[in-house]
Amino acid sequence: MKTTSQFIKYNNQIIPKPLGTDYDLVAGKVYTLTHDKFMDDLYLKEDKDFEFPERYYLGDIDNRFINKVINCFNVTNKLTTGVLLSGLKGSGKTLMAKKIAVVSNLPIIVVDKEVSACDIEPFFAKITANVCVIFDEIDKYWNTRYLLGFLDGVKPSCKKLVLCTCNDEDEIDEYLNDRCSRIRYKKLFKCMTKENINGIMNDILDNEEKAKSATEFIFNSINVVSYDNVVMFAEEVKNNPDDSYESILEDMNIGKR
Repeated sequence: MKTTSQFIKYNNQIIPKPLGTDYDLVAGKVYTLTHDKFMDDLYLKEDKDFEFPERYYLGDIDNRFINKVINCFNVTNKLTTGVLLSGLKGSGKTLMAKKIAVVSNLPIIVVDKEVSACDIEPFFAKITANVCVIFDEIDKYWNTRYLLGFLDGVKPSCKKLVLCTCNDEDEIDEYLNDRCSRIRYKKLFKCMTKENINGIMNDILDNEEKAKSATEFIFNSINVVSYDNVVMFAEEVKNNPDDSYESILEDMNIGKR
């Protein structure tokens, strides 16, 4: 019968195990990977669960993409399955990353922006549990050249589903593109589909005819057809039922065509 070890070995020293040293990462739980400046080391801290807006809609194309990513991770023998969600600001890239992470049912590790890219590979080399790792705005906070080895899985490591969001692909290392061994899946966020826009409009306005006309107007009238802009516009239409779509849009901080 296996018993819990009462000692730990650190270098050449064998000492009684301190209380509270055992911890297993929990599937579905969110952790933040952060930097201890005093000890100059990385550590995980428990974070709150992801929250999604009430009016967060995913179309059939989105759901197929999510399922493809998860299915691949579950069957592949590769240590790393990389995903890049890039493009339009405010389009829901971070929400998509969170959704994939939740559906994966893996421990979720969000890398803090202050963590150096050079320290990430050595940290994950110590982990044996399968994990989902999120780099939000990878183009803004990390030198991606130093993440190539991490994504290649050069060092023995845990099996990782790595989700990256990116606003500007010109700011990431060129060797991330066209390399499925590092980034296997890529989704470009140009603008929301009419299907998703109409779903939001229907939910907020509770009027199919008005939702349809508002969808057509916003799809053809603004430069950035993002999740944030669509939701805010729909709320303005609901709050100002006597105003025209044109007058509502004129007062909003949204780029017009």
